[in-house]
Amino acid sequence: MPEAADPASVTAREAQAFARVTLARHPDRPRALRLIELLFSDWTELHGDRLFADDRAVVGGPARLGNRWVMVIGQEKGTDARTRVIHNFGMPHPEGYRKAKRLMLLAQKFGLPLICLVDTPAAHAGVEAEERGQAWAIADSMLTMFGLKVPTISVIVSEGGSGGALALAVADSVLALENAIYTVAPPETCAAILYRDANQKARAALSLRPEVATARALGVVDELVPEPSPGAHAHPLVVAAALKGALVRHLCDLEAQPRDLLLEARWERYEDPAPGSIPPGSPSA
Repeated sequence: MPEAADPASVTAREAQAFARVTLARHPDRPRALRLIELLFSDWTELHGDRLFADDRAVVGGPARLGNRWVMVIGQEKGTDARTRVIHNFGMPHPEGYRKAKRLMLLAQKFGLPLICLVDTPAAHAGVEAEERGQAWAIADSMLTMFGLKVPTISVIVSEGGSGGALALAVADSVLALENAIYTVAPPETCAAILYRDANQKARAALSLRPEVATARALGVVDELVPEPSPGAHAHPLVVAAALKGALVRHLCDLEAQPRDLLLEARWERYEDPAPGSIPPGSPSA
């Protein structure tokens, strides 16, 4: 029989796993608005979903990346107490995802590549969000991304959680900052569901393996953008320069592909993998 795991070792690994979550949530990490300022020029923010309201957890509009026009959509968490409340801590309501869909369709109309900056623990979990069609809005955003006839790139900036992140992450290329996390649910939510105790978040984090290196091993993320120690919060300009280079490189590769092949490759990318198709040694789903 296999020997029981050493409790001290398990505790240490749990603490290490949740430390990755804490680093990704560092309050000084560059947020979407800051990255838009550093990466793009001539950005014009567009507002509203044309149905209900303007959700400030989602920001977006056309901008220039070098010498090309693109459409940028980002989830904004805010940087202090006031702006975090304004942006609802980066947790979009349904109108945020409907605004994102509106901007995606504008990108297609004008032939603009789409770049999404993902940074959310999850979509807003309030009753009012469900009353206004949260699940439908997320699914509609994902379906829209599937069918866009323009190149699409998503970047996991800090925290990509649950369907709230997937709504902006069904892209041709998915990049991630090295210290970001990408999970099916935040560790606290996972612990509350599985263990009936949100305080067991470190235990849940160990099982989730939230670091983006896990997603990279599974092929969900295409490239990790390096962060100098101790992280992007200490070197935002360096990280932004590295991210800009990666965006331009991936965009050049995608723009060189015929549109019909681009769409076909996108659908194939997100189909359910056949049994045994996950590379040996990769973390299991």
